Amino acid sequence: MVPPPSVCLFIRCGPMPAHRFEATADNDKTASGKPMETLIRKRIGEIPILQTVIQRLRFREILLSHIKPHGNETVPAVDTLLVLVWNIACGRQPLYELPEWVEKLDSGLLGQTTDATENPYGDDRFARALDKLYAADRASITTDIALRVIETTGVDLSQLHNDSTTVKSFGSMPGKTATGLYFTQGHSKDHRPDLKQIVYNLTISADGAIPIHYKTYPGNRTDDTLHIETWNALRRITGTADFLYVADCKVCTHKQLSHIVRHGGRVVTLMPETWKEAGAFKATLRQTAKAKKRILRRPLPNGEEGYETFYCFSGQYRTNKGGHRLHWIYSTQKKTRDRAAREKRLKKAEYDLTELMGKLNTRRLKTKDQIQQRVQKILKGHGVEAFYHIDIGEVEQQWTKQIGKGRPGKNTQYDIFVETLYTLSWRRNKEVLDREKKVDGIFPILCTDEAVTAKAALEAYKYQPRLEKRFCQLKSVHQVAPTLFKRVERVEAIMLLFFLALILQAVIEREVRQKMEASNIDALSIYPEHRLAYHPTTAKIFERFQDISNYQIVESDQVSKVYRDEISDLHKEILSLLGMTEKDYWKEVA
Repeated sequence: MVPPPSVCLFIRCGPMPAHRFEATADNDKTASGKPMETLIRKRIGEIPILQTVIQRLRFREILLSHIKPHGNETVPAVDTLLVLVWNIACGRQPLYELPEWVEKLDSGLLGQTTDATENPYGDDRFARALDKLYAADRASITTDIALRVIETTGVDLSQLHNDSTTVKSFGSMPGKTATGLYFTQGHSKDHRPDLKQIVYNLTISADGAIPIHYKTYPGNRTDDTLHIETWNALRRITGTADFLYVADCKVCTHKQLSHIVRHGGRVVTLMPETWKEAGAFKATLRQTAKAKKRILRRPLPNGEEGYETFYCFSGQYRTNKGGHRLHWIYSTQKKTRDRAAREKRLKKAEYDLTELMGKLNTRRLKTKDQIQQRVQKILKGHGVEAFYHIDIGEVEQQWTKQIGKGRPGKNTQYDIFVETLYTLSWRRNKEVLDREKKVDGIFPILCTDEAVTAKAALEAYKYQPRLEKRFCQLKSVHQVAPTLFKRVERVEAIMLLFFLALILQAVIEREVRQKMEASNIDALSIYPEHRLAYHPTTAKIFERFQDISNYQIVESDQVSKVYRDEISDLHKEILSLLGMTEKDYWKEVA
């Protein structure tokens, strides 16, 4: 039966509240004379989890010690900054929609006793809070936060991983901060050299991938100039120089390695392929087989069938400068990837050569030298110069032209012209390709500590991709935040908030996994259709909580009733792993 026009039905999606709601009239009063009731949904989601972890890590207290509140503030700047941290850690709402996102939250989460008629969290409030954060001593805040995280979590700092990424700007971002940060063009890791950028350097622990230190630099700062400053900062935070510092090949400069080693540090990294040592080893291996020993075998990632096996070549290998130990590693999976990549380059080169054939003997391809230069450019561009036999053939084409005018006769004379046409053919150099296959799958790991075995150095370096995952959230959110970032000072300030959000994600993920292992829990059914997650991530954990809400029945502008979504057994299990109860989850909610 179709309801009459004066009746409005309230329908919601997602988890159903514990109570049913009756239809109400769409004017001021219902047919029975009672005031109209309105249903308002307020989101709770994963915010109580973030609040609990923030309290444990004392983020608010640390920020308050550096950013003093003013008496005329409706909302303290520190609380505004923490709301920003919630948003970044949740990672589902673009920063330019912050006011709308906050308006959907339950007022109790924001410390309000009732839902305000006007949302106090506007763009201006967030911008002013960022200005205050920029004016504070952010270096001290970063150190205080790191020390508190280390103390609270007991994270193992014996192995630290460092890497950097670029954060690009799609709009104009003029100016330069007092610390020298500015957006400029540089080497873009996003393959967007047309955009201006800054460099974001991050260090995490091998234990749980918890961020320990960060710093931002101008966009043209190269990675091979960052490691001395970073390592010195880590030494101050950890109170020792004996941690294993794992970084990419940009740390491989004599100045940086010698500084770290001279001050008692240890480094594991990948030696650049451009070093003479790499060329010499590969040249020898192409001619002579070398013995190698299996050191590690592990299942393929991402659910693929099979295993990846690693071998270490026998012998003692060292760098020419510094005499640092080199472990030459052979990987079965890298061999497959190297061959596939080379075959792809070969096919692209052959495609370009085929296109070139149709352009021969025209324009700037009429001489042998011109053709040779173009062929060389194609092969060099694809890195396959040594893998082809190139043959440029010559064909003489003769034709005649009558001298003078008139009808041709027996006495007519002709000029004879000879034109040279060029052809192009190629074939793969099988002998060179066979030799090149002998160096597929190998890579050199440099380690400055003689006591670290090849297996230990390999396992340390293979942890490095986890650092890349910590960058994904930062970059995906930042690039859609033009509203708040009208000033480069605010960009520098919000980079600290990204650091805090990354810490929260890592601490939650680490605690859940540790408690699962201690409780002999193999997996959690947090994926859709109750599929199991053996290594649950913070993002997937948050997805299980994202729809939990409060429902308010508003009558005559007054909240008359409040209903809540029910907490499932899975929710309770996750909360238990985080040291929380259902009561803890709801305690901050109005």
